[in-house]
Amino acid sequence: MNAGLSRSFPRMNKAIPILLMLSFGGSVFYGASGLQHNPTAPAQSGPGGETSNPVDSIPNGTNGRDGIPADSVEIVYETDSVAVDTVNWDKYVTLQDMVITATKAAVVAKQDTMEFNAGSYKTAVNANVEDLLKKLPGVEVDADGNIKSNGKTVSKILVNGKEFFADDTKMATKNLPSELIDKVQVVDRKSDFSRLTGVDDGEEETVINLTVKKNMQNGWVGNVNAGYGTDNRYEGAFNISTFSDKNQISIVGGANNINELGFMDRGRGRFGGFGSSGGISNAQRIGINFNVGKDENLRFGGNVFYSHSDRHAMSQTETQFLLPDSTSYQHSGSDTRDRGHNVNANFRLEWKIDPYNTIDFRPTFSFNHRSSQLVDTTQLNAGDLLRTLVNSRENRSANSGNSWNAGGYLIYNHNFQSRPGRSFSIRANYSFSNTRQYTTSWNDIIYYLQQDDSELQYRLTDNRQWTNGISGQATWTEPLGDVKKGNFLEAMYKIDYRFNNADKNTYDLPEGTGTWQDAVMDYTLVPADATFNPEVSNQFRNTFVTHTLQLGYKKVSSKMNLQTGLEFSPSGSKSTDLIDAARNIPMHWVYNIAPYFRFRYRFSKTRSLRVNYRARTTSPSLTQLQPVADISDPLNIRIGNPDLKPTFTQSLRFNYNNYNENTQQSMFAMLNGSYSTNVIVSRTRTDANTGIRTTQYTNANGNFTVFGMFMINQPLPNRKWRFSASLRGSYSSMAGYINDDFNRSGNLNLSPDLGMTFSCDVFQMSVRPTYSFNMATNTLATQPNRYTHTYGFRSDATLTLPFGLQFSTDLAFNKSTGYSAGFNSTTWIWNAQLSYSVLRDKSLTFSVRAYDLLGQNDNITRTVSAGQIVDARYNNLTRYVMFGVSWQFNTMKSKKTSNAPDDPFPGGGPGFGRGPGRGPMGPPPGGRHF
Repeated sequence: MNAGLSRSFPRMNKAIPILLMLSFGGSVFYGASGLQHNPTAPAQSGPGGETSNPVDSIPNGTNGRDGIPADSVEIVYETDSVAVDTVNWDKYVTLQDMVITATKAAVVAKQDTMEFNAGSYKTAVNANVEDLLKKLPGVEVDADGNIKSNGKTVSKILVNGKEFFADDTKMATKNLPSELIDKVQVVDRKSDFSRLTGVDDGEEETVINLTVKKNMQNGWVGNVNAGYGTDNRYEGAFNISTFSDKNQISIVGGANNINELGFMDRGRGRFGGFGSSGGISNAQRIGINFNVGKDENLRFGGNVFYSHSDRHAMSQTETQFLLPDSTSYQHSGSDTRDRGHNVNANFRLEWKIDPYNTIDFRPTFSFNHRSSQLVDTTQLNAGDLLRTLVNSRENRSANSGNSWNAGGYLIYNHNFQSRPGRSFSIRANYSFSNTRQYTTSWNDIIYYLQQDDSELQYRLTDNRQWTNGISGQATWTEPLGDVKKGNFLEAMYKIDYRFNNADKNTYDLPEGTGTWQDAVMDYTLVPADATFNPEVSNQFRNTFVTHTLQLGYKKVSSKMNLQTGLEFSPSGSKSTDLIDAARNIPMHWVYNIAPYFRFRYRFSKTRSLRVNYRARTTSPSLTQLQPVADISDPLNIRIGNPDLKPTFTQSLRFNYNNYNENTQQSMFAMLNGSYSTNVIVSRTRTDANTGIRTTQYTNANGNFTVFGMFMINQPLPNRKWRFSASLRGSYSSMAGYINDDFNRSGNLNLSPDLGMTFSCDVFQMSVRPTYSFNMATNTLATQPNRYTHTYGFRSDATLTLPFGLQFSTDLAFNKSTGYSAGFNSTTWIWNAQLSYSVLRDKSLTFSVRAYDLLGQNDNITRTVSAGQIVDARYNNLTRYVMFGVSWQFNTMKSKKTSNAPDDPFPGGGPGFGRGPGRGPMGPPPGGRHF
């Protein structure tokens, strides 16, 4: 840098950890220990109240702090909000080859938030948010798009702090492009009610907040892409968003047959006997999301969307039934076609009437239609040396159903102006649902240990459930003494009242020709020649009521939050059967009283500890209560128990976060444990001659689960390499009965994970070795311990060249041992993409993508319980090549010409790079707008 050159840096009021490195005369200095400054310069205040001093002078020809020579200088900021004023060099020293680099930390852990800098994790051109999440340490995305962070399920996706398509996480992850995202924040937060009223109700959720890059505050942004490939694979999608003065409207849509569902397939959970896991899906969707209002006082938002899915799933399953004196083996296979139409609408009104009164109103509505056809076969063999055949079954069934749901809740909170700290809040909920499903089933069963004994069933079941629920809650908070001392008394009363009506009317149908090849009729009305079967039918009218009274103490200070108290919760239920009064369940009450304890201590802004204890009562389901045989699977009959008691579960959780701003090291640890009494367990009896398994339910004590995780993320001194490591472990103990013999199964899982990432201006590569160990144990002496090992690695790389060419690839190796015969696997999954971006702003991109180049994609799962071990394999999407084109548009101001507050180096250009992934080459393919 020549003498006389002056460079002005705009004030940055965005809270980010930042490292500034200056290189003079071949020497590089960097760190996070403080700011070199003239002690006489006036302090500058940041938005959070913290202060820093501008660089005003550097003595020429003398040593600075710690003996740094005059031809060197260190500019480092420790605070979250950084003020950088004019650095005027012409008075002091002639500098050579000056390079200034700003690097955001890849991961920051603060209190209840893990924050990832999206720019530290390169993704391919046209990648979506899901592709970005898969690269984040501690975040898991399964084959269906469900997200977990540190073992906890993510329930919502927020965009700039606002809900995006309610609780449908896939809506954001599969439709928003990753290039929009500046930061990904994984947040453990309280419920909507707690955040609005300040009263902690013990309910928590894990959400992900996506912050959009700061140059997208006003204008239009979006992209459109389409692709077609081998095996008739296709995809097409669009998303268009407009931002204006904190208002946002987004329209998204698409269609494909590569398992990108886009919207959560909610309808599946409201019906019985529909589909299975895995499979290959065609999906189409369209939806709108909005959040508008005037400032933050009155906001109106919501979403409306429609989706259709058509899933074809095939499976093979090997089940080991654990008997007191042996193990029997069942082989089964199924072929399912499952189709659904879903319409969902969710709205929210947030009105801050004045500083003391707030209203939050959220209505919902949905309609779901589903139909499916299933063909499956099963074969059961005894555990003797000859594996004697016990029974076999051939089944064909058809399902068709509709479901209507509506409801909403209203929260009102009032803070008393005359008494700071005193507040009153009420909450009212209403819900309605009506689901009706027709199931036609044809079963041909042969019992080989009984001569000339077989069974042919052809039945129609008309299954309907309709529910009304209403609840109300009132909460009072009273300060104890001076409100500034942070002592409060909290009182809460809540009542839940729910009516559930369940009709299951079963009809015997004429057998017709009775051949396996005959198609099963898909009835939506009961035919005239059907015969009602009262023995396997029921018409229940059920009532559930729960009262909750909570009294507690809260302490709030700058470093500590404490809440503790007692909760008294009586609950009652009754059931009436209109067909058979002998199956009535009279009203019975269960009373539980339990303490609660929630504690948080902040050692600093970046280091905190949380401890939560809570207890919860869970009532049995209708299926578990109703003393009527469910024979939809004639070889696996289930019968409820009206004498079941509610399950009482106590849980304890520890969370510790630490982030070191000097080294950019992020650390997270957590330990969760739960213990349950009166847990509802299965009591299974197996008929030795027929192999029919009849399962009833009973209460048992002593079920517990422990889960722990430790994660560390550390960039190396040169900042181009980043190291991450995690260890997850869990152990669960589950009770059960097998032919009246008690069995307790244990399941231990250990999963260490390592990762190393290299990142520079044009290239990023990461490697992650993986390993998982699972041990299943049983207290039955005849059942040996079973061990499975899964190990491999995941690796990906992205090369981005300045003229718009990008190549990305990922490779995963997975090997498993210890499964049932034929289910151990060794797979290599290799994907690759080559793309080229054209036009002046690189907004038009052509690409070719190869998925599963080696054709080895497999889907194998293992499930362990007290009575059985299930190994399953499902059909999955395999090798294809797809050619695509995408266009991205943006009417926002370009960063290159704006002086946006978050751009510390306006103008870019050689010598003033933008950190990893940018540098002298400018923006990545796809344009500067993201």
